[in-house]
Amino acid sequence: MATIGYLNRNERGALIGKIETLAFSNVVGLRPYQSNNPNAPTFEILARTAARTWVPIGGLWEQTMKSSGESFFQGRIDDPSMARPMDIAVFPNGEEGFNIAWTRRRNRQDLPGGGEGMDMPPASDEARDHADDDLGSSTAGDNSFLAGMTELGGMAGAGKGKGRKAAADIPA
Repeated sequence: MATIGYLNRNERGALIGKIETLAFSNVVGLRPYQSNNPNAPTFEILARTAARTWVPIGGLWEQTMKSSGESFFQGRIDDPSMARPMDIAVFPNGEEGFNIAWTRRRNRQDLPGGGEGMDMPPASDEARDHADDDLGSSTAGDNSFLAGMTELGGMAGAGKGKGRKAAADIPA
């Protein structure tokens, strides 16, 4: 985790700070999130625009470290101007403020205890970038479904209009 920002209380008690990376640099603030939903975030993350207004860009959920019992906040920021969402964690800095750390989302195979028994290695960045270029070969163990479709003469209802298939066309 790399520290990419900070939050401090201003004179009115609001948590305001800055996140700064090579691709994102902005003044940010936290606003308590009010909801009856137990899965709702604790805070909404807001970013200040050039017009000096605030726009929501993410949320933070309270977490507890298993090893020490200390509380911290974890969440994600996202905006149409960003290439991809950024996962962050917010920790008390011991000076009545908070440090913001960037965290990399890990593939399930990379997690401790995750991915056992999985035959496929994690996809490379290049493979993920070109995932929509080609569907590739099937990962299905057997193609009995596809074989059955071939025996029926293709997709059920193909060429019949509005997805309907005449009862006489269905083999017994």
